[in-house]
Amino acid sequence: MAKMINTSNFPDFVANSTINFRRAYDQYPKRAAQVYDIENTDLYTGTESSLDGFSVAKIKKQGSDFSYLDVAQGDSKTWTQYEVGGMTKITWMMRRTNKYSEMNKKISNLGASAAKRMEWDLTHRLTEADSTSYTNIDGDTVSTTTGDGFQLAYSAHTVTSGDTYRNRVANNPVLSKGGLEAAEKLFATQMIDANGELILSEPDTIITSNDPNTVNTALEYLRSVSAPDAGVSGVENVYKGKYRLLVLPWLATTPSTGAYNSSDAKFWFLADLKHTDAICKVLQNPTFIAPTEGGKEFETQDWKFACHAAYAIEIVRASWIVFSSGDGTA
Repeated sequence: MAKMINTSNFPDFVANSTINFRRAYDQYPKRAAQVYDIENTDLYTGTESSLDGFSVAKIKKQGSDFSYLDVAQGDSKTWTQYEVGGMTKITWMMRRTNKYSEMNKKISNLGASAAKRMEWDLTHRLTEADSTSYTNIDGDTVSTTTGDGFQLAYSAHTVTSGDTYRNRVANNPVLSKGGLEAAEKLFATQMIDANGELILSEPDTIITSNDPNTVNTALEYLRSVSAPDAGVSGVENVYKGKYRLLVLPWLATTPSTGAYNSSDAKFWFLADLKHTDAICKVLQNPTFIAPTEGGKEFETQDWKFACHAAYAIEIVRASWIVFSSGDGTA
């Protein structure tokens, strides 16, 4: 007769479950996390500010003192931690009939669930780049404004000096040579600091959804030896190796349901991830919670396992990223 799976007969079950949870979490693709400056913290809330460095050096006349140079304070955002989590049960029947593989699958799915939720939250800040808020899958309203109070992608972001800059490509072209050049021009002419002075910003990443046409277009430009749209062979492709491609599989999904949203499929971004102002403050990374000693619910004789995480997400300012919805609207 098969033995009942419990903490006495299988003392390593919880230890192995922890390993299975961590493996599933680690193996889940964490692509949106690459957009953020992620930092562990012990604080519940805090404020993140953009600093624009010293003002430009001034002429020193013979015999006179040096001018004092100041750090310019830019936009700021207050972040607050929130918790996510979930649990699953290992039933008495599963333990009694030695459904070991089924139990391990449940634990692995718990690890993937924790990673997926964090990836959703990080991704949907970009999905809703043209909105000031969205409703998440829990029914909560999530603010997506940057430090100046506007949505991430906007035609007239403001800085302390009162000047404005644009980080949404006019007419929202699909990803193309013309679209990329328009985005590059915004980086070259629009991005300013708190004093209204032009920022030297060099984008390094194209971000897209997993729309096959958009992804393939990006790969054609980034890997082709000759320009993909050139009618004459031997024309050099100036985009070859210029950027890396980051595909976000959840970008074209509705935050409240996780369902595919075709209206977001053509979204693309050009970003300078070396100077990202998107932040994620982690109070607790997704963690596996095992049953206490003995491990059983009195009412059901089931074991409960859970995952738990706490983090905060904000985007301080928008001068590191340019957006196009790809729908050709003005």
